[in-house]
Amino acid sequence: MAGVGFELKKLFMARTAAGHIRAYSYSAIITAGPFALMTSMVLAVQMLFSWYGVAGEASSIFVASVVYAFVFSQVLSSGFTMVLTRYLADCLSVGRFGDVTASLLGMGAILTGLGGMAAGIFFWGRPLDFGTKCLAYLFFALLLLAWTESVYLSAVKKYKRLLLSYLFGVLLAIFLTWVLLEGGVLPAEQAGLLAMDVGMAAIVLLFMLHIVDYFGLPEKGQNFAFLPYLERHWRLFLISEGYMLGLFLPNVIIWQGPWGVDVAGTYRFAPIYDVVTFFAFLSILPLMMMFVVTVETNFYERYAVYFSYITRKGNFREIDDARKDLLHTLWFELRHIIEFQLVFTLVFLALGNYVLSGAGITYAQVNMYNVILFGAFFTGILQLIYILLIYFDYQKDVLLVSLFFAGLNLVLGLLGLWVLGPQSYGFTFFLAGAATFLLGFWRLSHFGDRINYFLFCSQPVFYQPPQGPLTRLVLRLYGDEYVDLETARGEEP
Repeated sequence: MAGVGFELKKLFMARTAAGHIRAYSYSAIITAGPFALMTSMVLAVQMLFSWYGVAGEASSIFVASVVYAFVFSQVLSSGFTMVLTRYLADCLSVGRFGDVTASLLGMGAILTGLGGMAAGIFFWGRPLDFGTKCLAYLFFALLLLAWTESVYLSAVKKYKRLLLSYLFGVLLAIFLTWVLLEGGVLPAEQAGLLAMDVGMAAIVLLFMLHIVDYFGLPEKGQNFAFLPYLERHWRLFLISEGYMLGLFLPNVIIWQGPWGVDVAGTYRFAPIYDVVTFFAFLSILPLMMMFVVTVETNFYERYAVYFSYITRKGNFREIDDARKDLLHTLWFELRHIIEFQLVFTLVFLALGNYVLSGAGITYAQVNMYNVILFGAFFTGILQLIYILLIYFDYQKDVLLVSLFFAGLNLVLGLLGLWVLGPQSYGFTFFLAGAATFLLGFWRLSHFGDRINYFLFCSQPVFYQPPQGPLTRLVLRLYGDEYVDLETARGEEP
């Protein structure tokens, strides 16, 4: 997010009310804008379905295809994109800009290939129409590419153009849905999916053009030079996957229960629980906005000063003063974010009781929403703790917290499904989120109290990159042309 930080710093340096308003608005657009536009696209297509009287199985097939694509594209891609973020940071730090676009092409090929195999296994023998299967997979594959491209977009500083790309794709999908439903040339579910595919393809293509315009085309084609990072930073891969599984496992488990609905003999989901969960997680968008502002304008400055004293031979007093300033800023800003988000959670708590009740949700389901709302609050704060600890490369403890989050959601979810029944839906997720938040907060506090030890004494004296099968494969592919970015970065003055 370095590109975002530079723009925010310029706005906050103005020290005026207008500058601060623009900075927070800018952060909101970057963090919440794409999500809001994607959500608007799906909701607009559903409204067109309602306008044209599309109901029953056709509508359910469309909704289920979109839900499955969103959920499983994030689960499949999250670990890869987390490691790719590390690779991209190293490329930029040593000036290897030619490898940036090449890595995007390579990762896109890997994810769409894996996605194709997963979709083939899932759809094999299912009675769903073949054309619908192809359109559903295409949307899934395009989302995989969009999540991959998002890693690179924070470095591309044309944020207005990026947001306009999202807007163009969304409007195109809505327009095509109207045209296809008006013409009646396709079944309604295929018309909706085809329109979404075209809109997403436009977004992916425009993003690709922006990235190529900024970084250029790869000249020597080292598309898979990032593969060794999957061996060296496998903890980052599992951390991200554990967090995503912890988020979505409760939904997948509840799909198998009495609230689950079978769709066309292919999908199974729980519309009521999924809708309630969706509205609950909307409440933490302000948290992500505030975190971007805080990390990029306050915390990172102290972080950079502290490490500059370490790497540039500052004396003990300078290092210790920088450490105190860093930790004071960390705890102050984290408390500020928690207080800020708590206000929005309470607002969503008040509004949800009226909005959901008016939408036909029962009293018991509104209570479930209230519980999930606080579960979302804890999981949002937990994500911030993950990021802060990863800043310090404290991956072992973050991995333990992440696996604990996924495992606890699995155990409590199955307990709710098999023993406690529907009255526990949402509450098990809240318990898992709250318990993992406490564990993560404890590990962050533990690290803060011993930060000098972890940074000075627990690091290896000599770094020797592992030479696993992926590293050997890359060496065979590229030979002497391959550059180990981690050792190259270590040789910099």
